[in-house]
Amino acid sequence: MSILLGRVVVITGASSGIGEACALAFVAKGAKVVLAARRAQRLETLVDRLGAAGGEALAVATDVTNEDAVANLFEQAMARFGQVDVLINNAGIADSTPAEDTPLDLWRKVIDTNLTSAFLCARAAIPIMKRQGHGRILNVGSISAKVPRANSPAYTASKWGLDGLTRALAIDCRADNIAVSVFHPGIVATELGGGMSSLPDDLVAQPEDAADVIVHMANLPDHLNFYEALVVQNKIPFLGRG
Repeated sequence: MSILLGRVVVITGASSGIGEACALAFVAKGAKVVLAARRAQRLETLVDRLGAAGGEALAVATDVTNEDAVANLFEQAMARFGQVDVLINNAGIADSTPAEDTPLDLWRKVIDTNLTSAFLCARAAIPIMKRQGHGRILNVGSISAKVPRANSPAYTASKWGLDGLTRALAIDCRADNIAVSVFHPGIVATELGGGMSSLPDDLVAQPEDAADVIVHMANLPDHLNFYEALVVQNKIPFLGRG
């Protein structure tokens, strides 16, 4: 029996892509899900879909870069379900702009969406998880936290920062039985990836592939932490020497 049965999972960036696939995969394991994203109509459509599949879901339209909105997300989750067992920090945006062409507003938008949002959600979740005596926070990073793409300084900085935040929280939270981990996907065919979905099938992963890994990382006894995972296409030049 899955440890996720009956547990409550908060998923950010849940209206499409990896987040949407995670919602379906967690419900398939018997979890209840709280869906956060800015696109309320998409969330409601997903709630209906999950309900038709026998799942239980709550949609909370949320700007995860806003601390009041994040506080409301967790207040609603607790009001509905009374617990938060897993947090999936999946919200993010991509950017490929050279440093000299990056306005400060764009830099801040990328950092806030990809990094600050994870901090705000973790900050809200940790006190709840401490009271419960267990919890799991899983941050969705990127292969760019290992090997950056060219001309993507804001995105690269945000994902390296998220990796550092994961390490810091993993240390700070382990005494309270809260496991903090990170999943680094390679190229995934999502809206975030833009034209990536037009690549050959053997150069992309599907959102469901990523969701399967995330659920596997979360589907462990509370005293275990699957700290880090990386999914990379065999044919991209990630490993090797020239």
